[in-house]
Amino acid sequence: MTTRLVLREPGHYRLEGAIHFGAPVPPELWSPDIAPAGGRATIELGGLTRADSVALALLVEWERRARDAGFRLVIAEAPERLQALMRVTGLESLLAQGV
Repeated sequence: MTTRLVLREPGHYRLEGAIHFGAPVPPELWSPDIAPAGGRATIELGGLTRADSVALALLVEWERRARDAGFRLVIAEAPERLQALMRVTGLESLLAQGV
């Protein structure tokens, strides 16, 4: 399966595929065109079949770009392992609360 970011509706995306050390991240995912709706963009990670610290690095980059563009990035449906990495690194504030 190709790793890709799918627009579900304005401001709401779904990341599908696998992002880990053994699978290169497609270059277009490092600087995707994420457009917010209502001051935020939500990225669902429920479509990931595998994720590790490489996925975390990608999320950190997306969060930086969102902040620089003046909107909030919200992560939904993060796999448990990725949630644990986010907690350990202090990035749990990106996790959606009731989205």
